[in-house]
Amino acid sequence: MEEDGSSGRLLTFINIFDPREIIVLGFATTTLAGMKAALDIDVKVRGENPLDKVIEPEIGRSFALQVADDDFSAIGDIPYCPPMIGGNVTDMAEFDKDRQDLLAVFAAAAKKRDAINEERKRKG
Repeated sequence: MEEDGSSGRLLTFINIFDPREIIVLGFATTTLAGMKAALDIDVKVRGENPLDKVIEPEIGRSFALQVADDDFSAIGDIPYCPPMIGGNVTDMAEFDKDRQDLLAVFAAAAKKRDAINEERKRKG
């Protein structure tokens, strides 16, 4: 994570079939330590400033780890190539290790978040 901010980028869309549905895609280039630090901040801030009254209960959040960057802009046949990012073939064993590490970071953040929310509810 950069010291003066992050490489985070959000793209916001409105569902054409249901304009009440807003879809936000967020992208960030960071390290595992940087993601953990960002989640620690998010858990603390959301615990102190819950969004329960702002966001509808059916909000969904999904997180993903990039495995490939495909270019379908060519005219004609698009040849098969293995998963790669920036011309570098993705090592799927390394990808799976990174995915497992990231899962652990998110699980730890969720546990902290749940404890903060329970404490807030207990205090009423």
